[in-house]
Amino acid sequence: MTCGYPMAALLALFVIFPFATSIIQSPPRMVKQPSTEELLFQVVQRQDENNKPFIVECEAEGEPAPKYRWIKNGKHFDWQTYDNRISQQPGRGTLVVTVPQDEDRGYYQCFATNEWGTAMSNSVHVYKSDLNSFREDPPKEIEIQEGEPLSLKCSPPDGYPKPQVYWMIQSTSGALRSINSSRMTVDPEGTLWFSNVTRFDATNDFVYACSATSLFRNEYKLGNKVYLNVVAAGSAPGQSKHSPVKQYVSRKNFVAYRGKKAELWCIYGGTPLPEITWQKRGGPLPYGRFTTTNYGKTLVFKYVDYEDEGTYECFASNGVGTAQSYSISLHVEAKPEFTVEPQTVNAAEGETVEFRCESHGVPSPIIDWYHNGKPISEAPQNPRRQVMPNKVIIRNLEKTDTGNYACNASNSIGYVFKDAYVNVLGLSTFLLPPLRKCIALVLPSSCDSRRGDRAFLRLFAMPCELLLRRHASSAFQTEGKRRPRRKWPVDGLPKPEWASAVAAMTIG
Repeated sequence: MTCGYPMAALLALFVIFPFATSIIQSPPRMVKQPSTEELLFQVVQRQDENNKPFIVECEAEGEPAPKYRWIKNGKHFDWQTYDNRISQQPGRGTLVVTVPQDEDRGYYQCFATNEWGTAMSNSVHVYKSDLNSFREDPPKEIEIQEGEPLSLKCSPPDGYPKPQVYWMIQSTSGALRSINSSRMTVDPEGTLWFSNVTRFDATNDFVYACSATSLFRNEYKLGNKVYLNVVAAGSAPGQSKHSPVKQYVSRKNFVAYRGKKAELWCIYGGTPLPEITWQKRGGPLPYGRFTTTNYGKTLVFKYVDYEDEGTYECFASNGVGTAQSYSISLHVEAKPEFTVEPQTVNAAEGETVEFRCESHGVPSPIIDWYHNGKPISEAPQNPRRQVMPNKVIIRNLEKTDTGNYACNASNSIGYVFKDAYVNVLGLSTFLLPPLRKCIALVLPSSCDSRRGDRAFLRLFAMPCELLLRRHASSAFQTEGKRRPRRKWPVDGLPKPEWASAVAAMTIG
């Protein structure tokens, strides 16, 4: 049972009213496209590696079926010239790169076109994943007084994405183990900080080595090896004392991005080991919004939001000398997100349509409009079209107004993009029944738009909807807050139960 009809009745409807089964042509609409994030691929560099292919998705619906084309770095991309290593999925625009090479890096964007318009996909940046090797430098030897703070600098190799840097302990046999000590911390730039050095840190049967790791490539490199000689203090172990000294802190004005992870750092040296505490100026630390790591030296926000903005202070004390403090002003920026996005609309000739686009972000986004795959400033002139920063209005629609309109909201952090279309349906293209039969048979009284029958109405009653629009001025006159009149003067029929739903559909 669908919208009050048993299936047999629906089949009869197909026979009685062939207009209901006619294919309604429309511009393309993207149903699969790349995310706005980046894509990575890997090229074989060693015999024990494999290629990591990548796929750039693009699929659109439309009638007639759309044809696809791609641009790369702003220019037409003829993927067919790349032998068999790049292919396009049958019936779709999706590109499959099975044997990636360095030259595949760049910006990609897909366009789907038929005779009624052109839909655009998101653009996506494709990167090659790399991890170079450390420079071949001989190991360093450092001598340090016991109880003093110390830093070991790492010069990690270039790579994309930026490699994660750790310090490891490598035994004379070559075995590796991680460093886990409240006195030792690796900062975001790869420097290993000793809050204070003890005689047990001396490298008697091991060496300190810096490690750069690529998670995407499942690979790591070692370098910058250091041998440490610790000179024993004249006093007994634990008797040497040093007041807190600043080693590494985040910059005073720290920019975090909404929805992303942020870490505020505060590393202090001293003997005994300084204790680090955090406060937010003007109020308590936001409950449930943060964690601390590295024995309190790092304040971590897993997903930054606007409420996290403010000034944070860390305090370092160890009972020796004066306690130290440092403040960090956290500023939150955000890539754009839609508050109102353009919607696809089917409309009749003579009507007015409006595409609206509003977004929020920090900094404030800039909105650009596109028409059929090009900036709207390059579109053919249309005196009935009005383009404003947040909307496009087309009045007194004609069939030639059918086409795609896209909104792009961007700032320095990122962008959001939405492609929609207007499909102008002329009554002359349908074999329409009399209005009485259209109402009586295509829109049965048991239809209920509230429970999802609207899809049925639009599928089987698109031509009738257009016909009803023509009669809307007399059938659905409105007053004040667009309330339909109770009068139902359509061909002498009494007002059925579903009249209000049809009124909302035809007028709204």
